[in-house]
Amino acid sequence: MDRLKQGEAAIHYDWIMSEDSLAKETIILIHGIGLDMHSWDFIIPYFYPHFNILRYDLQGHGESGTGDDLKTVDALCEDLIYLTNELNISSYHLIAQGLGGLIGIQLAAQKETRLKTLVLIGVPIHYPKKLGEQVVDQRKTMAEGKESMLSIGKAMAGKLCCPPEKKKIDILLNAYERVSPSVYFQLFSTDLGQDAVMQLRSIAVPILVMSGAEDAIYPPELFSASLNFNPNARYLSVPDAAFMIQMDQPKLTAEWVTSFIKKHLHSEGSISLLESNYQKNLTSEMYAEIRRLLSQDRITSQISKHLQVDIMNGFSVRLNGRSIVEGWGKRKAKQILMYLVIQKSATRDELCDVLWPEVELKSARNRLRVGLHHLKHLLEEHTASETILVTDRENIFLQAEVESDLSDYMEAIKAGSSIRDSEERAEHYKRLLVQKVDNPLPGLFENWFLELRDWMENEWAEMAIFLADLYEARGDEKNAAYYIEQALKYYTECKQLKERLRLLSS
Repeated sequence: MDRLKQGEAAIHYDWIMSEDSLAKETIILIHGIGLDMHSWDFIIPYFYPHFNILRYDLQGHGESGTGDDLKTVDALCEDLIYLTNELNISSYHLIAQGLGGLIGIQLAAQKETRLKTLVLIGVPIHYPKKLGEQVVDQRKTMAEGKESMLSIGKAMAGKLCCPPEKKKIDILLNAYERVSPSVYFQLFSTDLGQDAVMQLRSIAVPILVMSGAEDAIYPPELFSASLNFNPNARYLSVPDAAFMIQMDQPKLTAEWVTSFIKKHLHSEGSISLLESNYQKNLTSEMYAEIRRLLSQDRITSQISKHLQVDIMNGFSVRLNGRSIVEGWGKRKAKQILMYLVIQKSATRDELCDVLWPEVELKSARNRLRVGLHHLKHLLEEHTASETILVTDRENIFLQAEVESDLSDYMEAIKAGSSIRDSEERAEHYKRLLVQKVDNPLPGLFENWFLELRDWMENEWAEMAIFLADLYEARGDEKNAAYYIEQALKYYTECKQLKERLRLLSS
């Protein structure tokens, strides 16, 4: 095991050459927060017959130094990039656990070209903010006045493994004992994963999501819901395992991961638009059907209600051809409807988190109840008692055939990356850029909608850069400069683009 100096901190790592001298593939293992590289000890023997392996301790964990910088996902990504550069790793597959998986998600979203596949083990893609704050506060109380996170480890270790055998527990407790509360709570916070959902949507590399069937902290059905965020993702539940699947079922976990990597070694990576739409529709419709079965006394043979919700060129709602004009400025009706149109369904706590993030949960739930009642009245006032907005104690969704200009436009954006022919993709991007508007989400100022708008603007900028590259390669400097100007509307501080525009215009 060795160390590399990154800034003020030394990164402790372990480079393991495969026993197969012809092995070309490298896997990188990232442990969860509070743990260390030894959390992979059980599974290493099943990996090194096939792969070269890099595992390391995150800053402030195990035998890695802490440094003076604030611990953020950005900083942890920089550490990994530094390691791969120093060790001359030209391509790799990333296997990350827990909140350590946010490193992999961010790198993949940033289009790290050396990353070939991403395996996420027990990574909480989305966690309700209010509940997250309660968990963080509880752990801070347990760690108060302590020099390490050992007390947290003792409380959690038995839940992380199945069965909680002594050898496993010893590794976990040794790791927690080496982590200070300061480091732990810089990373374990409700803000850490706030961008993960939007980042996951933009990832093109194949993704495997895994969790233990006996995981009591973040149950498997919540991990499978992550498939809604990216059509390239697959989910596997490991039997007879809790959070630490690499300890509880090391052989099976390694076999599944190895099979996943080998399957995608020579594939194109992202799936086709046709497959993407099918899988997305299958998943969302499956969840919707299950909720209908749970919430309805009888099953209707067919949904005959058509709901058209447009917003990009002005907000309008039509139900079965009839406009619903009044009432959208009250009680967050517009925001709730648009969130359901985009996300297909939501939990009550999820909506509270989006619409009233700073409000105490009980009060937010009361506001949501009033808002849902108002929205239900708007949608169902003239539908002869037919149900449009379905609500139960936890879940909310629209029981109608829903169409939206925004949803269609977002699907078209995502479809662009799967177009292989450069000329065809260029024409696709041109159409999208012609259709764009200055504010695609008018009147929606909540952070979730602002982040969605940021995502769209970043996509517009990347489309413009693609077109600029294409025209510049053809020697058409005028059109190249035009699209660089379009990109600079969103990447306003990018010096590289500004210099490029100067050279094209001179």
